[in-house]
Amino acid sequence: MNALEAEGLVKRFGNVEALRGVSLEARKGELLVLAGPNGAGKTTTVRIFTTNLRPDAGEARVLGYDVVREYREVRRRIAYIPQGFEPFWEHTPEEYVTAVLMMRGWSFWEARAQAKRWLDALGLSDARRPIRVLSGGQVRRAVVAAVLATEAEVLFLDEPTEGLDVEVRREVWRALRERLRDGSSILMTTHDMGEAEVVADRVALINSGVVLCQESPRALVEKVPYRYRAVVKKGSPLPADAVDLGDRAIVYFRSRSELGEFVSSLSDPGLLVSAGSVGLEDAYLFLLRGGGR
Repeated sequence: MNALEAEGLVKRFGNVEALRGVSLEARKGELLVLAGPNGAGKTTTVRIFTTNLRPDAGEARVLGYDVVREYREVRRRIAYIPQGFEPFWEHTPEEYVTAVLMMRGWSFWEARAQAKRWLDALGLSDARRPIRVLSGGQVRRAVVAAVLATEAEVLFLDEPTEGLDVEVRREVWRALRERLRDGSSILMTTHDMGEAEVVADRVALINSGVVLCQESPRALVEKVPYRYRAVVKKGSPLPADAVDLGDRAIVYFRSRSELGEFVSSLSDPGLLVSAGSVGLEDAYLFLLRGGGR
């Protein structure tokens, strides 16, 4: 039995079709990342799985329980961070996490010990000031700690690292891995392909309400027919098959020598933004373009 299953999910908001037949699955014990740009359908999918929104068509199950017909069973087994969620402002992080656990049936002493464990894992063990005076990154970590501390069988985290700097993100990623080792399954959303590539066991790439592909990050990157890329500013001649990103473009190469020759040919070295191996962002671009050019 999978942790999560969705088959043909459709959701409309007026004339807007937010989901157009989403199908995906998450295995028990894995971290599945639902990745795509803003407006792709990530939050709508999560809201259906967490029983906060009914699909217009299709089915979704959590640990085998239907999210519509058996929503009470689903709610007993999950924990959820909505996008942009804000906690109780007058509590300290420890008080907040402890309160969340006590509302779920934990005793005070058990809840307090669990709160300390996960706040420490996220670098907040000494944050004893009210949440209202903490930085945005500290507040976000307190919210993540509360969800991880629940020990729910399936966790849903909608853009949990949005707005966090790189080091804080890494703390969150390490804490997610610790929670997986303790037995939970996780569905996380992000619009950052670099983050998805680092943290996910598998990635479901979504765009315009459709899941394009679901595989491991490595398997998705291997679908790209090139091995190297250069991101350049507009201002010099580019190959006809360069990918236009507005004020920048991506040029792809099959070998390191081709990349080197291109960089050497630039009329102005300042036009080069970055160069290196292809990644998940490139896999996403090629899938959007129908698998290649």
